[in-house]
Order: sequence, then C-alpha cells, then structure tokens
Amino acid sequence: MGPVIVGLTFAGLSLWGELYLLGMLTWFGPNLFLLSAILLVLHWRGPEGHFLAVGFGLLADCYSSAPFGVYGVSFLLLSFPLRWYGLKMFQDGVLFLPVVVAFFSLACNGLIYILLYLLLGEHRFQLSWLKDLLGRDAIPLGVLSVPMYLLLLRLEDLFQIRLSLRKF
Repeated sequence: MGPVIVGLTFAGLSLWGELYLLGMLTWFGPNLFLLSAILLVLHWRGPEGHFLAVGFGLLADCYSSAPFGVYGVSFLLLSFPLRWYGLKMFQDGVLFLPVVVAFFSLACNGLIYILLYLLLGEHRFQLSWLKDLLGRDAIPLGVLSVPMYLLLLRLEDLFQIRLSLRKF
C-alpha cells in the first residue's frame, strides 16, 4: 500500500503545483508531471515505472492543448532509456540529478516536438522555442528536482518502504 500512496502523493503534488502554484507565475513553468515521472522511474527501477510514466503523461495530456495522447506516448517512450539509466548508472545522489532531469526534459520535449510534427505537419522551428524551453522548463525542472527527490526519500522513510532496493 505504501508505493501506491507515494505515487498518489506525487500525482497530487504535481496536479496542485501545475494548476494553482504555477498558474500564478508566468515566468516559471516547469512540467511537474514530467518531473514526477522522471523521479519515480529513476528511483523505482521496476517495470511499474513505465505504467507510472504513462499515467503521468495522460495526466499531463488532460491539462495541455496538444492532441490527447502526445504526452502519454512521449513519457512512455522516455521511460525506457530512463529506466535503463536508473538501473545501470543512477546512484541515488542529488549532486548530478539536476543535470539528468534537465537532459531528459529536453529529450522529452524534443520527442513531443517530433510527435506534433508528425501529427500536425507543422514544420516551422524557431530558436525562441528552444530558448523558452531552456529558461522556462529545463532549468526550473533541474532546480526543483532536488527538493522533490528529497521528498521522495522522506516519503520512503515515513511509509517504511524501499522502492530502489527491489530486485527485478
């Protein structure tokens, strides 16, 4: 029951942050659904991470103007290399975590751009899109990754579960 509570807590925090907190700040707009999916897939290291990524992607789809399913598919496709990185290289440290989160955020948004190009056929790439992506999404996600990861570790201690030590 503990892992379900941890997943629902992160979903609730992401939903609350996206709707209320970040709605008031126009200059600060990280995708908290993506951050929660990245942190849970990195730390959980099990095949359940793919389902969590799809769940957070569909939750992000509900609150975006993109065609429904774009975030779900991109989060699912991103969860495979993310889980591989979590199994092979991630060491539960917060020192390199912001760089990893920013990199996977850029990869996810690039994947979303490609999916939208394939679906809608818009072929105009502007440099301002990349500047906004770095300034409003990737860098704030890197900054927010440390407190969210420490919250995940605190929730593990509170519910006495160990998501990262599971063997698959």
